[in-house]
Amino acid sequence: MATLAHLVANSLWFAFDALDQQKTGEVTKSKLKVLTQNVGVLLNVNRRVENCIGEYLSCQQLNFEQYLYFLTHEVLVEADDGSTPYGELKKHHDTLEHTFWLLGRGTLLQRHFPVFSEDAVFKLFRIFCLLADRSPARKSLLEVTLNIVEVREVTRHLITSLGREWDARDFTQLATSILYFTFPVFLAFLEGRYAQDTESAALERAVEEVYKKFVEQILKQGKIYQRAWWAPIWVKREIELRPWALIVSNHMVKAQSEALAKAVGRTHICLTPSATVHNIPDEPGARPCRFTLCLESNKLVELAATDHRSKAEWLRALDAAIHHSKQSLPYQATMSAIRKNEYAEEEARETAERIRRDSQADIIENTQAELMAEKLARAEAEATAREEAAARQAEEKRVLELQTLRRQLETLLEEETQAKRDEEIVRNLQARVLSEEWERREELERLQADQRRMLEEETKKRQAFELQQEEKDSQLREAEKRLRKLESERLKLDHELRSAREKIIMSERGKELLEARMKVKERTPPVRTYSLRPIRKERGTTPVRSSSFNSHAARFFKFRSKTDDTNDNVSENSNGTVESN
Repeated sequence: MATLAHLVANSLWFAFDALDQQKTGEVTKSKLKVLTQNVGVLLNVNRRVENCIGEYLSCQQLNFEQYLYFLTHEVLVEADDGSTPYGELKKHHDTLEHTFWLLGRGTLLQRHFPVFSEDAVFKLFRIFCLLADRSPARKSLLEVTLNIVEVREVTRHLITSLGREWDARDFTQLATSILYFTFPVFLAFLEGRYAQDTESAALERAVEEVYKKFVEQILKQGKIYQRAWWAPIWVKREIELRPWALIVSNHMVKAQSEALAKAVGRTHICLTPSATVHNIPDEPGARPCRFTLCLESNKLVELAATDHRSKAEWLRALDAAIHHSKQSLPYQATMSAIRKNEYAEEEARETAERIRRDSQADIIENTQAELMAEKLARAEAEATAREEAAARQAEEKRVLELQTLRRQLETLLEEETQAKRDEEIVRNLQARVLSEEWERREELERLQADQRRMLEEETKKRQAFELQQEEKDSQLREAEKRLRKLESERLKLDHELRSAREKIIMSERGKELLEARMKVKERTPPVRTYSLRPIRKERGTTPVRSSSFNSHAARFFKFRSKTDDTNDNVSENSNGTVESN
């Protein structure tokens, strides 16, 4: 069987079992054509391999062994000729198992009280398929089961990844009672015993670590220093060691790191059986924990670990990776076969030892039986004597114990009586204290009710006061508005009053002027015509005007202008009539 067929046979069985809905162990060729076509597409086969299945055998249904034989010699042989290293087959292995998982996960994910996520179940499925074996089950049907040795190995790594202590005795007590570890049983065993009361993030991380170890074939992972080829510069890098390559896992981070990676060297170093690892002793003034990796192309890669323990682990892991670099099977599959052989040899040794012990035990048992009979007879006589002496001593001791017990009981009775009296006193005191506390509580409750009532009243008063305050504030604002309005009206009235006063003054002046004019008119004599030469009799004596009239008239007529006349007319028009004194 080709290596790729051996690797995917277990996962193919789950897909085949999902297509076998009647559980008869056979599937029709029409269903298998679709599966065969998908496998051919994933392997980039250029011919239509699904058409060949119709000509394979003369039946309409195929069992798993027949279909696996057909798939191995018609499809998988296109990607694997039996001597291809696993490093080149890993991509096909991952793709095919993911496809078979998608076909069979409908039944594998159905369980009560699931703990692992779907991604974690898929990773456990990959681990299970890598380490499991196919064996005939009931009714001559094939079944994929996991050996108890592999269950212990996977469980141990899972528990240590969770940071717990591995209990081998507890595992043996639980696992030996299970006959077959199928995948549902394996999953239920992990979830029911080891995954309960554990955070989902921790479970995901632990399953991821176990998956990297078994499926991704990571032998060692960690930080290590690498020396640049052009200068004595050491660069710290995160490296994953697999059986076929030494890979830098975080080489795509920054432009500066990419340039530094180019200066240091490649991020994927292929390993071959001709590569060698050499330890470099520590020297003064040089970096400690150094070692070199000499590749097939005679290129020397100088590395340095962080400490001596890590250095020893890297050297051991590199030796194992170089030794298994060109093997067709995965490293963990090889280790699984070794563990199973060791377990089988150990069981064979235990069986032979048990048979030998059983045969010797029969001889020893007969001899021991005769010796035992004599010893029993002698021991019986000695025991009888010892029993009689012990009975007497026990009786005396019993009497002493009874007397001591009587005194103790009397003392305890007195202490109990005193304790009851003290308890009664304490109970009365507690009752009194309780009644006082009850009265104090009632008083406090009354005070609390009064305070609550007073608080409500104060709240109501405060609310009423706030309402009154708001009302007064509004009244104050209204009063301020009215005050401002009255102030503006006052200013307006003051202006009008000044205007009116000015008008009154002007009217009074006009009045005085009119009075003066009227007085002037009253004192002016009638106009008469005189001859140029009047007769002396007619001429008579001319009345002399008083100085008071002249001064009063001069005061009104001497300095008057057109503006004063205009103001008089305006005041007369505005007042309508002239007031008289």
